[in-house]
Amino acid sequence: MQGRGSTGFGSGRAGRWAAAPLLALVLAALALSACDQVESWLEQAAGEPARSDPTGQVSQPPAAVPSGPQLYCIANIGRTIVVYSLAERRVLGDTRRVLHSDPVGPWFAGGQGYYLSRVAGDGSGQNALLRFDPVTLAQTGRLSFAPNSNPVTLLVHPQGGLAYVALAGSSFDNFATNGLAVVSLPGLSLLSFLDLNAATVYPPGHTGARWTSLDGLAWDDACALGPCLYAVANNWNGVLRAGRLLVLALDGVGLPSIADAIALGMSPQGAPLLDDPDDGSRPRSLWVVNNGGYLDFGGEPGTLQRLDPALFADDTPDNETLALLTSANTSQLPADPTGIFRFNGERAWITSYPDDVVATLELDTATLAPLDATLPRITGPLFSTTDPAPALFAGMGGYGPAALGELDTAGGALLATHNLGAGNGGLTCAEYVVP
Repeated sequence: MQGRGSTGFGSGRAGRWAAAPLLALVLAALALSACDQVESWLEQAAGEPARSDPTGQVSQPPAAVPSGPQLYCIANIGRTIVVYSLAERRVLGDTRRVLHSDPVGPWFAGGQGYYLSRVAGDGSGQNALLRFDPVTLAQTGRLSFAPNSNPVTLLVHPQGGLAYVALAGSSFDNFATNGLAVVSLPGLSLLSFLDLNAATVYPPGHTGARWTSLDGLAWDDACALGPCLYAVANNWNGVLRAGRLLVLALDGVGLPSIADAIALGMSPQGAPLLDDPDDGSRPRSLWVVNNGGYLDFGGEPGTLQRLDPALFADDTPDNETLALLTSANTSQLPADPTGIFRFNGERAWITSYPDDVVATLELDTATLAPLDATLPRITGPLFSTTDPAPALFAGMGGYGPAALGELDTAGGALLATHNLGAGNGGLTCAEYVVP
């Protein structure tokens, strides 16, 4: 399972199950676990076979992905990658291939594809960064991380060559591996590791701190420190705790160090959203979703936190939050927000679970619009594509069969739904143009 708030769809593959007792059990476990055990429960409940990693044990002939713009999608529980043709608007069924356990991704850089194999529900899993050929989908390389290190998401350096992999750790190793790995993509090798268990990595005032369970990453070209990286630490280590936003300064070769650790709300989820309009029409803001730990299952109401990047690492503590939107001060925020994604230049969407309600953030005014019942009940996240024309897609299906929804880029209406035939679970996709 993608864990609490990784790249899947904000809060770990939030979905809807008909059986209320099972749903309560699953969500209680999800609210109390950053590992993958809930996935194996779900698979057993769905009658799926016992967990195993069939990759390398089953015959998978090379695929033949045609040239042109494609959307590569990975279904997490189904452990399957499949390609959707953006030119033809159809699923290329003959591209389905099985991946290693608990996959999330893909990402593309330098003409190569990458995905992560995470911690599995039995404490196994590859815990690795896998490279694959975008045409044949065959594995071409692997960088292994420590057992149970739980690599949750990846961010490619905008200039290419480097990637940052967030290792959340897991309960299987008592979060012994928890930090940020810097990877050379051409050599598929580990360049450095920022160990968040080491007190020496924290700036003054945070001595002895351990901000555990990295969750989401974001890049900021216009950071006051020069280009910098933001990492959300949801701080899960067996109990729900308030999280932190780690502001990571980068040296000349891109290696990170912690410049600031900013207080967030309870159980922040997913990648933060940086709103930095090119025309300077509004101040820069960084938005973070704090899930709260699922209200209906023992948590507290979630919040939407607006931060001012200009105040990061300014040696003044606790001055970075500009606004905290909660269900107490606005009825437009669902109680269980799970992720925030850009819809267009003026709006962002906040997904939620278990209600699957989409809330709309008006970026111009930094306010939430009235809830719109006509918006699709998507699982998330949102995927923007540019070729052959700008389009917007979203993951759908929750824990059930993974589906790809196409959205109207003007209003957000659901235009089409494609069952990918890739099994169950959260969906993550990325665009790539095959030469």
